[in-house]
Amino acid sequence: MRGRLWAGPKRCLSDPKSVVFCHCGPGGSPYGVLMSTSPTSVGLGGDGDEIVAIGEVEHAFGVKLDKSHAAQWHTAGDVFASLCQALPSDNCGEDLWPRFAQVLTDQTGVNPKAIEKASPLLSQSRRWVYVADASAVVWIAAAGVMLALVGWAML
Repeated sequence: MRGRLWAGPKRCLSDPKSVVFCHCGPGGSPYGVLMSTSPTSVGLGGDGDEIVAIGEVEHAFGVKLDKSHAAQWHTAGDVFASLCQALPSDNCGEDLWPRFAQVLTDQTGVNPKAIEKASPLLSQSRRWVYVADASAVVWIAAAGVMLALVGWAML
């Protein structure tokens, strides 16, 4: 019996959080993974919430992170590595990751168990940028209408 490409997402047996596309053999047993989904984003918007989240990490662990490398912080693992540098060497282990993920995601509501070291800090969805832009346009339009009314009333 020939193998077939299973066209839908399946849960990987070794990592139940991971959704993968498998090349399945007879009886549905996977031959190998063809493609994996990208890690879940921490969900920060780049609108200042990342500053709050980093501050909460510092507060929760009682440290100050070296922000000279902040421009290179692209993933949760990057921030975790900076946290580990700020902590005494015997305090940074894999058992620290769940607490770190919880604190980092408090602002976003993302499930901390879905966060990996490769998870991008910024949300993949940029819709909040458009919402903020639309809100600014509405406020500018409202201010313009108010100025027009004030100008008309002064005539």
